[in-house]
Amino acid sequence: MLDVKEFLMDYPIWNLSMGGGLLISIIAITHVWVSHFAIGGGLAIAIVETLGVRRGDPALRNLAKRCSLMLILVSTVFGAISGVGIWVTIGLVQPAATSALIHNYVWGWAAEWAFFILEVATALLYYATWDKVRPRTHLLIIWLYFFAAYMSLVIIQGIISFMLTPGQWVETHSFWDGIFNPTYFPGLLLRTGICLLLAGAYMTFAALREPDGDARARMVRLMAGFQVVGALVAYGGYRWWEHALPE
Repeated sequence: MLDVKEFLMDYPIWNLSMGGGLLISIIAITHVWVSHFAIGGGLAIAIVETLGVRRGDPALRNLAKRCSLMLILVSTVFGAISGVGIWVTIGLVQPAATSALIHNYVWGWAAEWAFFILEVATALLYYATWDKVRPRTHLLIIWLYFFAAYMSLVIIQGIISFMLTPGQWVETHSFWDGIFNPTYFPGLLLRTGICLLLAGAYMTFAALREPDGDARARMVRLMAGFQVVGALVAYGGYRWWEHALPE
């Protein structure tokens, strides 16, 4: 049984007038929104530049270049700051639960942080090497960025969904049972669709600034495809996730 006095000595209580849960939700929802854009934006930019190189289409490469600065600011600045904000907030509001989450998934967190470091490094390298390296080398950098960003989502999804549906972990306390819990794959599909939808929406606005009418129409159609596919994938993932929830 938990000794309340011992708990209070280890973890003092931090009371907020607005409520700790509300503070966590404000920071976490903002971070999740931005991080989904950073992942989907990486894929969208990678595909756009790849098509631009293969087709010899400077308008597509220019679109990728114009969107790359926003990708850097979102993923390496705001995403990193808000991510740290989540850790600080949950550590203050629920220190015991945060400690348990870290201890149960320490190697998962380590892998996620390694992928995030790779994500930041490749994002900065991608923006800094425009027109300074061969196109194929530049494409390798952005695809590596997307791989690192998506792998962060793959790992984080397991830990976040575990908190809602621990599944067999309650009995086995196995790392993999906790990661691959009942809502892991439905949630991953849902969030992948959201990534595509957000990236397509943002890059549509960027494409609308293209002065060439024909190029603008091509790019808007391409980004519309991202949004349609993203919406369908997200809806399918949501229905699957809803079905996977326990009674």
